[in-house]
Order: sequence, then structure tokens, then C-alpha cells
Amino acid sequence: MKISFFQYLPEFNNLQENIANIVSLIQKNKENILKTDILVFPEYSFSGPLNLDNFENYKKQITDMSVISILEKISKELKGVTIIFGSMILPMKNKTFANTSMVFKNGKIVGTYDKKALIYNENYICTASKKYLKFNVGKYKIGLAICWDLILPEVFRNYVNEIDLIIIPSFWGIGGNLLQSKYKFSLEKKYYRQLCVSRAYENAFALLFVNSVGEYKSSFYTDRMMGGSLAIMPPLGEVYFSNDKNPNNIHIIEMDFKFLKEYREYYATDKDFKYYKSKNIF
Repeated sequence: MKISFFQYLPEFNNLQENIANIVSLIQKNKENILKTDILVFPEYSFSGPLNLDNFENYKKQITDMSVISILEKISKELKGVTIIFGSMILPMKNKTFANTSMVFKNGKIVGTYDKKALIYNENYICTASKKYLKFNVGKYKIGLAICWDLILPEVFRNYVNEIDLIIIPSFWGIGGNLLQSKYKFSLEKKYYRQLCVSRAYENAFALLFVNSVGEYKSSFYTDRMMGGSLAIMPPLGEVYFSNDKNPNNIHIIEMDFKFLKEYREYYATDKDFKYYKSKNIF
């Protein structure tokens, strides 16, 4: 399976400009994208993180634009490619909002996934749903999670025995707190890299973490460097990591699931979980 992705760095609170930039990136790289099975963008690709002060402005933007129709049109031009459009804050039927990742193929929506582990201002703007998304790409089954969901093993347990690959659009910076000043390496980067390894191995599926890169700036958000992306394939471990600081470069990786098949045969952490769960010990 071939997967293409961009580590796109969004313009703060500018839905129209981000959509135009994403369309431009796709057009410039269309030939290479069409050679892949999946195209992925990071979390918040259309807006960047929002705060309460600018949320009314964002709601007006999202109301004035037919976003779904725009994404359907983009998808039609990439025939045969499944597109995961990172995530964006979308209105729900009950007048609330969710941080939602949308999946399209051949101009039609495949499904959506709402972030579970809300963080910062998402807690005041969004609600988390209990629905999960699983879909096929060729003979493989794919699941979704979003960024901070990584801290919740329970989110990933919902996919055990049901998917081969989980894709995680993210917007995770590599700055830190006061503890960071004691270390020369990025605690944040080590944090999410180790979490990715754990989630893949304990659940016996491959994992792709697609993150923004570059220095993110906004009027309210402290300037920070974003972290980069990686892929995990048990039993090989981390099979891809990007130190590329250009958010507009295309990345293409190939996931060979024969290794995952071997891991499941000899370690069977997915089957072990199912067995112990049946014993009602947790």
C-alpha cells in the first residue's frame, strides 16, 4: 500500500486561504498522488487551532462556504485515491461542534471520525462522540484517530482485531513546559513517538502519524515549532520518520503488511487482548 501525505502548516483562522493552498498542493503533486492509494493531511489543516475570541468569525466562514462540496470536487479529481482531509471544526446537527476528520473517495464521502480526547479550547467549542470509523482501502482495513487521542489506549482498543492500519492526523508541537528546559531533546517529540509505538504494538496494527511541520504563528497562540510525522510497522518498529521542515513537500511511503502478518502470528497481542477481555478481568 502506498500512502502520500503533506505536513501542511495552516494559516491561522483562514478557511478560504487554507483550502486554496491545499488545492494548489494537490495540483502541483497530482501525478505522484495518483500513484498512491491514500492521501493524508494533518489535523486542523483548514484553520489551525481556534480560540474562543475568533470562533464567531470561524463559524461565519464555515457557514458561508460549502466545504463538503469543495472537498467532493477535490476528491473527484483524484480518482481511486482515498483522501483523509486532516480535520476541521464542523457544526453538528445538535448545534454543537466537533473536531472532525473526513474521508473521501471518488467525489463521495466515505465517513467521518470525531476526536475523542479534546484539549485546550476544544473543550469549550467541541463535543466528542462515541462513533468510530473503519473503512477499506483495497484488501486492508483502516481506522482513524486524531492527535491527542494517542494518550487514551481505550480509543485504540476499539480497533483491535478490526483494522490493519490506523492513521492519526495531528497538530503536535515540539515545544514544552518548564521540564523541557532540563533536556536537550524534545520531550514532546519523544512523547508522541513512544505513544505511537505502544499503540501499534499493543493492538497489533500498523500506524501512521501525520503531523504539521514548521513554525506556527497566530495572534493568540505562542509561536512554536511543529513536530513531524512517522510510521510504525510491527515487528519492525519505526519504519519512517520525517525531519523535513518544509510543510509543502509531498511524502510517499509504502506499507508492507507481510511484516504485520508475521507479528500477529508470533506475538498475537490482538488475540491475547480478546481472550483476556472474555475473562472479565478488566
